[in-house]
Amino acid sequence: MTEAPARRVRPAGDPLRRALELLGDQWTLLILQSLFFRFRRYEELRLRLGISPTALSGRLRDLVEAEVLVRTPYRDARRTRHEYRLTERGLALWPLLVSIWSWERQWVDGRREVLPTLIHVDCGLATAAPLGCGHCVRRVDARDVRARRLDSTGVAAATASKRFRRKDAEALASDPLLFFPDTMELLGDRWSTGIVVCALLGARHFSEFERELGIGPSVLSDRLTRLVELDVLRTETASTRVDARAYRLTAKGLAFFPALAFIAEWSREFEVPGQEPDITLTHVECDERLRPILICEHCGHELARDAVRWSGPVPYPNRALGS
Repeated sequence: MTEAPARRVRPAGDPLRRALELLGDQWTLLILQSLFFRFRRYEELRLRLGISPTALSGRLRDLVEAEVLVRTPYRDARRTRHEYRLTERGLALWPLLVSIWSWERQWVDGRREVLPTLIHVDCGLATAAPLGCGHCVRRVDARDVRARRLDSTGVAAATASKRFRRKDAEALASDPLLFFPDTMELLGDRWSTGIVVCALLGARHFSEFERELGIGPSVLSDRLTRLVELDVLRTETASTRVDARAYRLTAKGLAFFPALAFIAEWSREFEVPGQEPDITLTHVECDERLRPILICEHCGHELARDAVRWSGPVPYPNRALGS
């Protein structure tokens, strides 16, 4: 999946790391999901999520600063207040949330029975919303993509500055729309995210992950063990030594690629003029840069945000996401 790194051209910043730091937080993902379901006011968000005022205010502030949300005034019976609306940059995140829904529904035990179904309005059929290429509109998975790295610098693990506590998860576990158990094992822990990215880029051995991430051996061993338990990685005898283990992504691990592809694409919003992305993805079949989209596996068309609806116990199931 990888090519030799090219010469670095990086004027400033680290867009992919910034995107992972913002989105690798379950409260942030739940706030975004709520906004797509039109819970736009502070009290609506607080009551739906059961989130503390401090945590909610901090996440909303971060999203406004990242130009994902904008505060919009409205007038109630007594005074002018503000609600939060998705900007174009925020609306561009809807495929990420759908890809998370699709992955959890297909690969996490018990989730298919409790998560709603997505209907493509144009053809009227339920869809799993697989990943597609925006150039040729063909279905794509991780094996169909070639990655070119900007240089040989190791993969930087995003800093997880905020924590989603165990008691928060327990409070939300009764509502399947407010609980992403396996997703947050991958996105909510910076080292796990880095390991999955490294594995997608071809890392196989303990020493390769250690070198790429600059991670301590005990922490790395813990995360590798956990990812094997989650069936995201599998172990095999290394080709170099019979007493060493190699790690490869399972089908479940490879299936998480669409979420990471959408984050990588969205991170380009933070690039400065002339900046090249750290990782460029190319769809091998059409030899074009991968512009990830969601497609309908039945009619083959690209899924538009205003042409899908949910079938199941969710708010506003027949209205376009975020409209």
